[in-house]
Amino acid sequence: MAQPSQPAIVVIGCGAIGLPLAVALASRGASVLGIDADPARVADLTAGRTALGDSGLAEALRTGLEEGGLGFSAVLNTAPDERAYVLAVPTPARADGAFDTGPIEAAMAAVSAAARRDELVCVRSTIPIGATRALAGAYASAGLMFAACPDRSVAGNAYAEQFSLPHVVGGLGDTAGVRAAAIFAHLGTVVRAPDPETAEAIKLFANVQRDVSFALANQFALISEAAGIDLAVVRQVGAAGFPRFSLARPGPVGGPCLTKDIALLLASAGLESVDTRLLSAARSLNESLADRIAAAVETELAERPGQAVAILGLAFKGTPPTGDQRGAFAAALCERLVGRLPKLDLRRWDPVAEPPAGRAAAVRRAGVVVLANDHPGLAIGLDAELSADAVVFDLTGLVGPGAGFASKRFGNGAAPTRS
Repeated sequence: MAQPSQPAIVVIGCGAIGLPLAVALASRGASVLGIDADPARVADLTAGRTALGDSGLAEALRTGLEEGGLGFSAVLNTAPDERAYVLAVPTPARADGAFDTGPIEAAMAAVSAAARRDELVCVRSTIPIGATRALAGAYASAGLMFAACPDRSVAGNAYAEQFSLPHVVGGLGDTAGVRAAAIFAHLGTVVRAPDPETAEAIKLFANVQRDVSFALANQFALISEAAGIDLAVVRQVGAAGFPRFSLARPGPVGGPCLTKDIALLLASAGLESVDTRLLSAARSLNESLADRIAAAVETELAERPGQAVAILGLAFKGTPPTGDQRGAFAAALCERLVGRLPKLDLRRWDPVAEPPAGRAAAVRRAGVVVLANDHPGLAIGLDAELSADAVVFDLTGLVGPGAGFASKRFGNGAAPTRS
């Protein structure tokens, strides 16, 4: 049988990273097989169903299935024609902060059993610096080529960003880099890195930089509260008066990436002599917000005995909208509140995962309402549903002038205001 001009592409892991990539590649004419260890997910995807809410993804999934260029399976078998493999499995950190290699090792074991010599493995998952080269060494007997091709898409917009964002490719050798670049060139611009370590570092540095920048904003928010000033005004006036002054918006920091990528970075080989306390301190500060807000809510409830608390916005972010609740601030806050107040009447509502009418039920007769992410739907029309004496903890600056209810905005040192 004649070899195809481009190899079929096998994407292993069809979650938030792998599925948008697989569907995007199929939409550009590639023959794509998605492999996932969850049979229920495979059944849903084969039927054209996905829980991911990325714009355009569900429609493109169904189109790919109908046109025959996209398929899914729970088992990776051998094939007569050339294939390339993309690892897009989760790469979590363990409870002790170490890199959990289990999912990627399982994926590589499946690949090595099915692949032929000289076929390409692209590592799309986020991994420590040096991990691609380590995989190549561990599976040297299989004779595979390797490249690090990290994902940088944003949850909620991941499918569209497969086409709009450049794809970084770092091959372990020039041939691997050329082959990997050809795969991602289906989608758009490819930027070549000189080696896998550089590509791995780019992804980790980008995410850890964001975590640190948010931590700095949150540190300034805490200082502003202690000093009795409003960080929102500092940011506004400071940007006008100091053109080189730029500060991220303070508030909750969560998600499946920022909460663990510092651990993956610190798991990179050769860092034993490097002082990384700045990075660890930033992560600790962002994690501390759940305890700080829980304590503030408890203090507020001391004046409102027996009243309920409503947490609005359960996903780890609200803009762009996503239903992804992995690593979400809301979950951490709920855990802290239940630990402090075991008998608390705690309600939860999310604008993506639940019907709009659920918000009114959640906030009815609640003494404290927490806007836990930046989804604009959390605050719109909220005044009509709140109790007259309720206080809203606005953690991301959603409450504007004239809202008609008392609010505490994170980073504002003034007393609760009735807008």
